[in-house]
Amino acid sequence: MKTKAIIDNFLYKIEFFYRNFGNEWSISDFTQHEKQKNVIKEFLPFLEKKGIIEIISEEKFKIIDLPSNRL
Repeated sequence: MKTKAIIDNFLYKIEFFYRNFGNEWSISDFTQHEKQKNVIKEFLPFLEKKGIIEIISEEKFKIIDLPSNRL
C-alpha cells in the first residue's frame, strides 16, 4: 500500500471510529502491518499540530476532533 493510501485510509477510519466508538485508540487498533504502523506513527505529530488528536504515548492517541473539521 502506498503512503498516501495508508494516510487516506487512516483518516477515514479515525473519522468513523470517533463518530461511532469513542476517542482513545492504539495504532494497533487500525493495522497490524509494520509498514502501515510506521507511516501512521510518522503522521500522528502532524495530526496533533492540526488539533485532531492528542498523542498519549508512542502507540496510543486520543481523537479530539474530526479530520473533516480540520483538514
